Amino acid sequence: VTVEEVPDIEEGGLPRKAWVEDFPTAAGTPLSTSETSNYMFYKKIDALPSSEASWNVEVFEAVGDVAGEDGRPKKEKVELWQRNPVDCIRELMGNSAFRDLIGYAPERQYADAGGKERIFSNMWTANWWWDVQKLLPPGATVAPVILASDKTTLSRMSGDKSAWPVYLTIGNIEKSDRRKPSAHAMVLLGYLPVAKLECFSEKRRALEGYRLFHLCMHKLLEPLIAAGKDGVLMTCPDGRVRRVFPMLAAYIADHPEQCLVAACKENHCPKCPVPPDERGEPVYSCLRDPTLVVEVLKKSVDGLPGEKPSQFKDWGLHTVNPFWADLPHANIFSALTPDILHQLHKGVFKTHLVSWATAAIEGGADEIDRRFKAMLKHSGLRYFKSGISLVSQWTGTEFKNMEKSFLGVVAGAADERVTRAVHAVLDFIYLAHFETHTDSSLEALHQSWLDYHKYKAVFVELDICEHFNFPKGHSMEHYEPSIRSVGTADGYSTEHLERLHIDFAKLAYGASNKQASYIQQMTRWLECQEAVHRFASYLDWARMQPSLTMGSLPDSCHSHAHDGCSELSPSSTQPPSSIIPPGSSSISDSSTASLSEPTKNGYRVAKVPAYGSLSVIEIETSFGATSFKTALADHLKNLADGNPRHLALVSTPLHDLSRIAAYKQAKVRLPVIRQVSKYAPIDIIHASPSHAGPRHLQSTIPAQMLTVFAR
Repeated sequence: VTVEEVPDIEEGGLPRKAWVEDFPTAAGTPLSTSETSNYMFYKKIDALPSSEASWNVEVFEAVGDVAGEDGRPKKEKVELWQRNPVDCIRELMGNSAFRDLIGYAPERQYADAGGKERIFSNMWTANWWWDVQKLLPPGATVAPVILASDKTTLSRMSGDKSAWPVYLTIGNIEKSDRRKPSAHAMVLLGYLPVAKLECFSEKRRALEGYRLFHLCMHKLLEPLIAAGKDGVLMTCPDGRVRRVFPMLAAYIADHPEQCLVAACKENHCPKCPVPPDERGEPVYSCLRDPTLVVEVLKKSVDGLPGEKPSQFKDWGLHTVNPFWADLPHANIFSALTPDILHQLHKGVFKTHLVSWATAAIEGGADEIDRRFKAMLKHSGLRYFKSGISLVSQWTGTEFKNMEKSFLGVVAGAADERVTRAVHAVLDFIYLAHFETHTDSSLEALHQSWLDYHKYKAVFVELDICEHFNFPKGHSMEHYEPSIRSVGTADGYSTEHLERLHIDFAKLAYGASNKQASYIQQMTRWLECQEAVHRFASYLDWARMQPSLTMGSLPDSCHSHAHDGCSELSPSSTQPPSSIIPPGSSSISDSSTASLSEPTKNGYRVAKVPAYGSLSVIEIETSFGATSFKTALADHLKNLADGNPRHLALVSTPLHDLSRIAAYKQAKVRLPVIRQVSKYAPIDIIHASPSHAGPRHLQSTIPAQMLTVFAR
């Protein structure tokens, strides 16, 4: 091995690496940071300003009717984790992020100057708020309380850990922002106990579960009784103080939980007293009267077991003390909102209509699959390349994708009445999804419901089903009155609960040790998450202030201390409406978001065309544009608009070797339809010829040409 000696001195006379003499004592030693210790890091988080709505637990003891080994009745302790609903409402009403998104008074909107065509959208445009406002003193501010509850499983793969979160929001907040998880407009109110109640016999266990639910909900909402009667002074995002009356206005739940809330059996309608064997027909049944129901329940609870009123059995009630009995101006039966996901998508459409239509078509599921596979591809439609019969579990998105194509699949393959029944149900589903309704669209919704009942008898004639007495089909009757009462159904979908479960239940459970005290650990973890989000929002807002920079913040704010630096007081500097903390959105943001994707011309293409130089012959053969030269000449003449100079330029004919650039995709901004969405829809057009696929597959990718109707 030969080692080449390299001179240590560079051409300038300096050594390549200098000789260093260290300072004899310690110098430049870094200080120990709190981030190096998890304990100190969490101590800083604990020192952040906390929420006014703090967590507390209340323990109940259930004494059963089953004797234990010692001969005494078995007992079971359950925990109710809760926060004060008035404090939660105070935080929502005072959140500066909702400054431009909050309504304080009811209003009636009209589509015409004569005031004959009502518009229904947010809760303040509907009838409930208007009617309740009449019952309050002048100047009162209503805070319509919207509750939602849904039991969810926490364990993965194995285990029986569950949680029963109860969420709260207010109808004052604009519904499109209220349902965004990032806006933090829906807060966790509490965790109901998920108890097995093994201390009771199987015969009584279900009834005691009903009673435990209503007892816990009564404890959870008890502060709303006095607040709804006398009002509470609250500081609002505009810096003004109002007397707010929080009142229960809406309750979001699926059908089993709606029956639990209404204290009725699941084979009855939770909203109206229609008999179970008459739910399949278009009966116009009024809603249950909460006063009469409470009176019947009180007699059944206080009286002897055999002396219950006759209405108790007719209405399918349970002997409970309902939690909503003492809430001021609360009608729980009108508060139960439509559930589009479970009632329409999973219920009426997938469980019933799809199976009925499949049985009515010759060839059954095989023919349905063949027709789905024959559908043309489009950017806004899902292509079911294997059909739908082999899919065992569907999501809400897949239901919606199936509904877009299902009418075209059924048309011409079955009896005309089957097609009309499918048409009526799909019309109802799409109209129920409207974000803005008018009297005309609600009349169309009602008419589609009548059309479904008009043509549904064909399924009985074909021996496909025997009756239509199922609860989700009957629920369609209550959609129109509910929209007129509390606003459009898109603001009360249970799809939003599934997303909230991730943040408030599943992630929180993953941060716990998954032992017996997991609920307590979940609440502590959620407190830390809320504190971090609240302080981060404040710091970002402070950075954007022209007169308040991070260097001018008080030292106590830099050290995350509890001294009132968590937010500015209403009397001090207020954030302007254009400054919104992160994690939230405003109306101005949403109005411009739809214009950011396409250009001002209404379309958008790539900067560089995918096919930079194509001859006219290639366009006509590869893309199938056989009349390309004629169509282009006509289009250019229209653009010339009679200008002689321009006409002279466009009159030059194209020859077959002319080179033209082509794009394989274009995005077109369609007009905004407020009933469907306040955002401009983007339609994607594909046009790519067939070409060779990857070499190792030795296959050809077929052409993708979408049909476009132009005018």
